[in-house]
Amino acid sequence: MSDTVTGQQTRQLEVLVRVSSLLSTLDLDRVLNEVLRLTTEVVTASRGSFFLLNDQGRGLTLQRFLSERNYNPEMKEYVSERILHEGLAHWVLINKDAAVVDDTLIDPRWITLEGETRGARSALCVPFFFEDQVYGILTLEHPEPYHFMESDKRLAKAVANQASAAMRNAQLFDRTQAQQRQLEAVLNSTTEALFTIDQWGHLGVINPAAEEVLGVAARDFVGLSIDLLADENSLMTNILIAIREANLTVGTQSFEVTDARTRRDFVVSVSVMNQDQRQDGGSVVALHDVTSLKDLTRLKTHMLQMASHDLKNPLGVLLGYLDMLREDAQSGIVPAAQFIEGMLRAVDRMDELIKTLLSQERIDQQSTMRHQKINPYALLDSVLDDTRDNAQTMQHTVELDVRENLPMLSGDPVELREAMNNLIGNAIKYTPMGGTITVRMVAAEERFFFSVIDTGLGIPADQQTAIFRKYFRAKQASTAAIEGTGLGLSLVKTVVERHGGNVWFQSEEDSGSTFGFWLPLLITP
Repeated sequence: MSDTVTGQQTRQLEVLVRVSSLLSTLDLDRVLNEVLRLTTEVVTASRGSFFLLNDQGRGLTLQRFLSERNYNPEMKEYVSERILHEGLAHWVLINKDAAVVDDTLIDPRWITLEGETRGARSALCVPFFFEDQVYGILTLEHPEPYHFMESDKRLAKAVANQASAAMRNAQLFDRTQAQQRQLEAVLNSTTEALFTIDQWGHLGVINPAAEEVLGVAARDFVGLSIDLLADENSLMTNILIAIREANLTVGTQSFEVTDARTRRDFVVSVSVMNQDQRQDGGSVVALHDVTSLKDLTRLKTHMLQMASHDLKNPLGVLLGYLDMLREDAQSGIVPAAQFIEGMLRAVDRMDELIKTLLSQERIDQQSTMRHQKINPYALLDSVLDDTRDNAQTMQHTVELDVRENLPMLSGDPVELREAMNNLIGNAIKYTPMGGTITVRMVAAEERFFFSVIDTGLGIPADQQTAIFRKYFRAKQASTAAIEGTGLGLSLVKTVVERHGGNVWFQSEEDSGSTFGFWLPLLITP
């Protein structure tokens, strides 16, 4: 065996070893270029090209086209289309075998493209296989005819066999990376809050919308136990409690949670990811912000309850005056002017309530507070006008303890008027004839305080914890004959909390009650 032959064999073995080493390389472009370069060198070709086919979807599609010719994008598309459908690469693809072209001028499988200045006279074309399917085609060229031998063909096929696994791994990794980038683009662009929890309870993917909702940075928690995030975030705590109570093993389930920090409501959808039919793939969690919808429902319910409850006061006044007018008419007495004035005030008040509380524009505002500057003295005057007739009927003494120079308030004047109306109205209703009712308004520590003190029946101690509950009415013999719906105080609580304040009360049975609330002073006078 000559030294030349031995040197060639050694070189060929070196090439095969170097191709094998590419198995650990996941960079697809690097693998393709290295295979093309090494094969071109070992068979002493002048230049080469490589078609990497895409096996996804139907039909023949091209994933990569490597060529030493500097084609522009349009020309590259044209060249690859013609060669794959008409040229030597097409023959190799159909026959699933390597091919040697001794002379391109006489072999019909070779096509010469327009504008070719350095024509090839001989060519070697080799398929790359994966599971008996051609996914790559390597073409080598030389300017002289009859350059490539059967030995070159065998060597090129050996390189193809050796390189197939490395190339396939890199191709799959490249595809996975592309899908990962697409997924990240979708997750980053969607406004829906999404994150994943793996089967071990670790946080996987979390998109920017979820970072904003949860108030966390992905870099601090991805890969860590979701319980660590729950320790930092009350919303995540509620989500985890709901997930674990649901014990979901398959499919999708939804439930509602509230974020106490931001006062936002969410519908949480949890979908279990199965892997190979095993229920251990973790979960995808989506948070749908339904705060506006919930607020709209709450607002409509609140306004309807206010309307139905607060219309009772002017309606009661109106009915009382009508009874007195009927008695006077039966006795032939001319109706007193004060009765008519009282009736007109009651009707005006009812008309105002209906127009304001049930207007479509107001309902459509959802939870948006109509922040207006409110003069507390003018607000109190309107409330006293509303309640004056009832107080006079009960012969109550109404005393005012109102500080001077109170600052302006900010809020919804209709709602605050109704809240004050309810507190004074309750004091009138539950205070026996001839009692005293004191209305107090003060400002301190950047808060506005309003309270109503009565000498009425009071509330039993064992019933006081439920006093602001909707439809609750204290059960005691002294108030059994007094009409009521149990909505008034719950409406007051709702209004005050919508304005960022709080309600409070003190009461002792048979010794009277004090009900009040405070509001933040949002506007400087």
